[in-house]
Amino acid sequence: MKKNVIWWPAVKNKDHSDKYGNFDYFEYSRKTWEFWCKKNDILFVPFEEPVEKDLYEYRINWQKAIFVFDELERRGIEYDQIALVDSTVMVKWDCPNFFELTDRKFTVTRDIDNMSWTRDSILGYKEFFDGFELDSTKYFRSGFMIFNEIHRELFQSLKQFYIKNKTDFIKLQDEIVRKGNDQTPINYWVQKNNIDLKFLPQALWMCSHLHRKEMLSHNWQLDEDKTPFFIKYANNWMFNGIPKDQRTSLMSQTWELVKNNYTLDDTEFLLNSVNHKDTFKNATSRKFKKDLIEFFSDDKYKDMFVVEYGACHGDTTKIFSSIFKKVYAYDWAQENVDRINKKCKGCDNVEVTVMDVVKEEWKFPKAQVVFVDASHDYPQVAIDIQKTLDYFDNPIIIMDDYGNPNNKNIRMSIDEKIKEGKIKIHKKIGEDVGYKTKAGWEMIDREGVILC
Repeated sequence: MKKNVIWWPAVKNKDHSDKYGNFDYFEYSRKTWEFWCKKNDILFVPFEEPVEKDLYEYRINWQKAIFVFDELERRGIEYDQIALVDSTVMVKWDCPNFFELTDRKFTVTRDIDNMSWTRDSILGYKEFFDGFELDSTKYFRSGFMIFNEIHRELFQSLKQFYIKNKTDFIKLQDEIVRKGNDQTPINYWVQKNNIDLKFLPQALWMCSHLHRKEMLSHNWQLDEDKTPFFIKYANNWMFNGIPKDQRTSLMSQTWELVKNNYTLDDTEFLLNSVNHKDTFKNATSRKFKKDLIEFFSDDKYKDMFVVEYGACHGDTTKIFSSIFKKVYAYDWAQENVDRINKKCKGCDNVEVTVMDVVKEEWKFPKAQVVFVDASHDYPQVAIDIQKTLDYFDNPIIIMDDYGNPNNKNIRMSIDEKIKEGKIKIHKKIGEDVGYKTKAGWEMIDREGVILC
């Protein structure tokens, strides 16, 4: 499954260790991004070993951009969107998921912190880019860029351009322009290639040059709250524009102020590891799974067994594995069984079997809980419910799609058995009336039910 990726360059150049405080600041940036990625189900991919070992000709500022697609492919990572985020950046614990704000465009934040530096850099590279008139109002920082597969050719062509002209680039960087490395050339390359840009608000999304903006201070009139402005108001904190040998100290102090916010309970970790209805139409919703965890949280359920027929890709199966002592999952398709085994790798209490529960004779182990999610046709759903009641001893039955207007057979079958006095709804779970799914339809009742 393709995931959004945080591409985090953090290569330690031993020739610059003294200048950068041995790069100890990496750990503080990393802690925040690892937490944020786990919280938002995003893949954290550190770039710690250079592709090219010559860090003079191929500086990390360049390698982080020109080799990003090559490295993701080499590592076998299937990506959706990619955020290149410098290791000088710490992300706030409750930062919104900016991948949802891109409109799938090349998404950046403006760099207007040092306009004289920017102006000199733009003019310094202008001749090299054949006098191209760069629009300075669109000038962005290269330490926070979000892009996707449609921008692959942009980066690949930039790579070839850099390799062909690296001697000239190095001379410009070290002797002539002396204003940064990759940032201004990338701005030129993006504008020359007419890339459509999406800008996130700078002050909110990337607070940099903190000392220049007095963001390290707090409101002295509210003496009871000494939280620095940058922590209070910004989603990301970039520690640049300060003496490089002070970076580790400042980021360390910041971490000590905020570290208690970077905690995530086991439930959220578990929920982030599976698909939900907002990304996979055949899955149950995140709320459905969360309600299951809450309903069965009492110790009286922990030694119970559950049988699941119609396990599909195993997203709810994995949730069951955290709730019950044993999970027996069944699906008619070998492909799905393979998916379930892969998803539930490490879950020693899960046993998966290929079986068509509609056509084959039932030989299930005895269990106290049954998730009925195989057939969606009438009267088969009603038959499955009755067979479940007959086969198992007073089972707790879980059913999905009760509020799905496209699967009225399930609702009709449940209501039929309720009228017959065979079952009753103990609790409704999952998303509620009006919830709009990724497929475009809306719930007409709660997503699922627990029957007894």
